[in-house]
Amino acid sequence: MTALPAVLVTGADQHQGLAVIRGLGLAGIPVVACGAEPRSLGFYSRFAVAKACYTSPFSSPRGFVADILGVVRQTRATLIIPTVESTLVVLNEWREVVERHARLAAPPPEVLEYAINKGKTLLLAQGLGVPVPRSAEGDSAEEILRRAADLKFPVAIKPRGHGLHLTTANTLGFKVRYARTLDELRLLLQPFERDAGAVLVQEYAAGVGRCVAALCRRGEPLVLFAYSREREFPLSGGVSVVRKSIPLDERLAAYSTALLRAIGWHGVAMVEFKYDSAADRYTLMEINGRFQASTALSLDAGINLPRLVAALYGIGELGPTPTYRVGTEERWLRGDLLALRDGLAGGSQRRLTAPPTGTPPSRARVLGRFLRDFHPRMRYDEFKWYDWRPGAVESLGLLTLCCGLLTLPLRRLAGYARRAAAALHHTLTSSATQRSIRA
Repeated sequence: MTALPAVLVTGADQHQGLAVIRGLGLAGIPVVACGAEPRSLGFYSRFAVAKACYTSPFSSPRGFVADILGVVRQTRATLIIPTVESTLVVLNEWREVVERHARLAAPPPEVLEYAINKGKTLLLAQGLGVPVPRSAEGDSAEEILRRAADLKFPVAIKPRGHGLHLTTANTLGFKVRYARTLDELRLLLQPFERDAGAVLVQEYAAGVGRCVAALCRRGEPLVLFAYSREREFPLSGGVSVVRKSIPLDERLAAYSTALLRAIGWHGVAMVEFKYDSAADRYTLMEINGRFQASTALSLDAGINLPRLVAALYGIGELGPTPTYRVGTEERWLRGDLLALRDGLAGGSQRRLTAPPTGTPPSRARVLGRFLRDFHPRMRYDEFKWYDWRPGAVESLGLLTLCCGLLTLPLRRLAGYARRAAAALHHTLTSSATQRSIRA
């Protein structure tokens, strides 16, 4: 049997990067694991035949590309799979240089634009009849505010695209924020006047995240994998920390297929929606043009998307279209612990991380949901019996995080005590001053 060529995977420091490394390794494909951190989890996988650190694309895009090309020359990897958006954006920008040495597992730049630029995504979806949130954009904060006055509040404030991408470059430095009133929106936009053109304001879409991970060949879906985002970090909406495979709803399939077919998508993508059960309505959030946190879930549900992507780009055989098991549950434990920390926090931190509508769940309910999900059917992103070392390394980090969570009530009590002592000291000092004046 002819040995398969090596595949270079970026994002070995992220849990989706680890899942891609495992998926390729299970298919017998040699993996060169590359990450931004010296102790990247993917480096400990038994499937990593080589490993290398690269310069962060945020600190030096040119340095990052030079590092990747150096690793390609040393390892003779023939395919590069970027699993982190920053690496995907920079490698795409330098595609002409990169592909002299190895293929890049990403669609052409004009196609990838739809997955990076949310403005283009929304315009495309509107033309295809896919439901989208009402939005407001503008070249200045005042223009955005004028257009946002017609929106229904609360609203979500997002970057229109990635900060390193040519058409969406920005220095906003956040993923999403929320405003409950027009005045709140004004205050949130004030610090970002220079980057106002990169801001997208949307009506808040309530509901549960429903997503479709897809593998396409020039616009034609080969695989569609549907899952529900049962819990996210932060709780108000973000990366999924508990996920569950679900049947592929006809509308989800139709909306996702229409979008990916219209742009001629090639490779892996994820189309994200919010599902409002009360209104029985899906609302498009975005298209992601890379592997997601759901990659470990799809592997455990029976679909090896990393293997299929490699086959699409000439390494191995695609084979028959696979099916998946409904009801598989997967958890990113570190992310879930961080969500628990925010859910147990008090004051302004709790308000910032809670959903912008309705009453935030009680601390007892947040803790109850967290504990309830420790059941025998739950799978975990990093912890796999067939590749145990990344889980062992992750356990050390989780132990530190748990210690911080356990001491949180004590730190909060200490803060209360300091404030009470300061208030008492102020009262006593004021009383002594007044007695001195009267005397």
